[in-house]
Amino acid sequence: MKVAVIGGGIVGLAAAAGLARAGAAVEVFERSPREAAPGAGISLFPNSRKAMKELGLLEAYDRLPHGPAASTRTAMRRPDGSIALSFPSWARPGVRMFHRAALRGFLLEACRSIPIHWGTSVRVLDDGGADRAAVLAAPDGSRSSWDLVVAADGLRSATRGFLGMDPGLRYAGYTAWRGVTNAPADTAGTAGEDWGSGQRFGTVPLADGRVYWFAVASRPEGHSAGSTGFASEKDAAAHEFAAWYPQARALIAGTSESEVLRHDLYHLATPLQAFHRGRVALAGDAAHAMTPDLGQGAGCGLEDAAALTALLRSAPEGDVDVVGLLGRYSRLRTPKAARLLRASRLMGRLAQRRRPRWDRFRPA
Repeated sequence: MKVAVIGGGIVGLAAAAGLARAGAAVEVFERSPREAAPGAGISLFPNSRKAMKELGLLEAYDRLPHGPAASTRTAMRRPDGSIALSFPSWARPGVRMFHRAALRGFLLEACRSIPIHWGTSVRVLDDGGADRAAVLAAPDGSRSSWDLVVAADGLRSATRGFLGMDPGLRYAGYTAWRGVTNAPADTAGTAGEDWGSGQRFGTVPLADGRVYWFAVASRPEGHSAGSTGFASEKDAAAHEFAAWYPQARALIAGTSESEVLRHDLYHLATPLQAFHRGRVALAGDAAHAMTPDLGQGAGCGLEDAAALTALLRSAPEGDVDVVGLLGRYSRLRTPKAARLLRASRLMGRLAQRRRPRWDRFRPA
């Protein structure tokens, strides 16, 4: 079976690795160059480990260094630094924290025998059907036929639009800065997410002692450092959290300007009722773009990849009923993804509520 994967991010690479291990001849098409910056940190919960097992990657995944250390306490701080809530060891989430570059490197190694076409943007020309292949078109006009296409082409998926399945994106009402410190940093032995008034600050130590941090603030859509009078997004984040406790400020200060990323946060306006049409399947953010408020965006995408792998592996040898297989994929994946999308949205609304007691920690 010939399979094309559109998108060489975390979910696309995971799907490629799993489907290849299930016997498919896979190729990946990624519009960005290989050296493109992979981002900051990424959190994976136990459901991601289960997905890695289905993908045939568990042994290598378990060897991958990750944070936080077992001794790290999970806690929620107030903007003044005092502890609002501390979780006992038995109640701590089993999260593994990676730098995206490390996780991407792990998945690239898993895909070392798979052709990856970097800097190559393809689009679906025909989604195919029971009796015809799916067709992709490249910018040079060339076309290629595939038994299955997995579109992991992200938040603003062109494939989702082509399939007529795009409900549109909705701005969540808040923007997020993310960064990883240049060197090991002190978090007072804790990791967690701290809530203020329309503000949040999160910290998670990585395996090498550096710290992944994120800073969230309720702000109008479309603003940037430049549009608000700051020289860099690092300066904008430092201003937003200038009144917060010293360790939060130190993490921002300890990160290079070029390493501080900012993104307005969006989610699908409504959950999709299906993740496929014809021989084309959506996966990851293309299928269920959600806010990061439950830390399940990547995990849910890895579950998509694992589901496709398991369905292909269990299919009878010979001519695979791809359309029927993808129907099962949609029925399997859409209910949980819809629940997570809605729950993430609700958690974000709760976390970003205004709390007058902490208004003094917001910038003037």
